[in-house]
Amino acid sequence: MRRWVMAGMVVIVGLMGIGLLLVSVQRQRLKADRLQCLFRFEQLGQFATLYSQGTAALKPGERLDPNIPLAIPPGTVPNLVLPPDRRLSWVCDILPFLDQKTQATADLHGRFDRTAAWDAGSNRDLATTPLKLFLCPGAVPDVPAEQPAVTQFVGLAGLGRNAATLTLTPPLPTRAGCFRYDAPTPLALVREHDGLGTTFLFAETADELGPWVRGGFSTVRGLDDATGAKPPLGRGGQFGGNYPAVVGFGRADGSAEFYRVTMSDAVLKAMFTIAGGEGDGVPGGD
Repeated sequence: MRRWVMAGMVVIVGLMGIGLLLVSVQRQRLKADRLQCLFRFEQLGQFATLYSQGTAALKPGERLDPNIPLAIPPGTVPNLVLPPDRRLSWVCDILPFLDQKTQATADLHGRFDRTAAWDAGSNRDLATTPLKLFLCPGAVPDVPAEQPAVTQFVGLAGLGRNAATLTLTPPLPTRAGCFRYDAPTPLALVREHDGLGTTFLFAETADELGPWVRGGFSTVRGLDDATGAKPPLGRGGQFGGNYPAVVGFGRADGSAEFYRVTMSDAVLKAMFTIAGGEGDGVPGGD
């Protein structure tokens, strides 16, 4: 009888050990996924510098031209004939500037018909190509191969569902953010007001995922603060939802952090805007 008891205890202890090991492995994997997510934000944060230099990425050792002002590209490829959600997105314009060792996206860039809608002709075929840099490593969605590949990273336009339609003519709209549909946003303007390190440029989301090639809400979003809108952060919210209790943001200075979903609405709204007035009084990430 004693042998059976001892054997049972050994089995229980062994199962507990395996359970703890699995929990530890899961935590380490989650940590690694989050770090990779932040790294991707940081890579994307470099695109404004390269975008402003022209239509081809800089060669190794080549220096930036100090006479060219740095800017965040328009939220859509210019096409006044089409509404924003029918145009190609800003992602299409930065493909040459992404890490070509991770994925050969420069060739993809040259194959788009910039005069056509995102889902017209050959553009529709190109849209089925998944972009690794625009997916959360720990929560990649399952999209059929024949369907347009989605993005989990979106550019931020400020406050309001239609924030990307705001112009930056003086006086600067207090609800305006970094991305606009029809024109670039000078980084100097962001730096002059709230500062690059206290202004959100990107966010990760699990809400209403859309094709990376599509303009409009699919790739550029404002924080909807209207009555009855979805919660701003976390599971079932407008941003986040890919990792427990936190949301990843990329800032206009090229840095990135995870913030708790419990961050105050006032701070969140201020960091979504170019001129939100938050100054240096913002909390760090998580």
